[in-house]
Amino acid sequence: MSTAPTPSSQASAPAPVAPVPPRQDLDDAPPLLGSWRNIYLLVLGTFVLFVALCWALTEAYA
Repeated sequence: MSTAPTPSSQASAPAPVAPVPPRQDLDDAPPLLGSWRNIYLLVLGTFVLFVALCWALTEAYA
């Protein structure tokens, strides 16, 4: 029984890949609210409002 690798089973080196150019649109500000900080504040404020509403409904119907 031979253990020598055959040409078809040998792993060949992967072909070099050209670097992908950076996409300029990923670095731009979001179209809504002008900055990511404002979007995060909107999400946080919505969450706080939702928690307060759930707490108020729990207190009202407990």
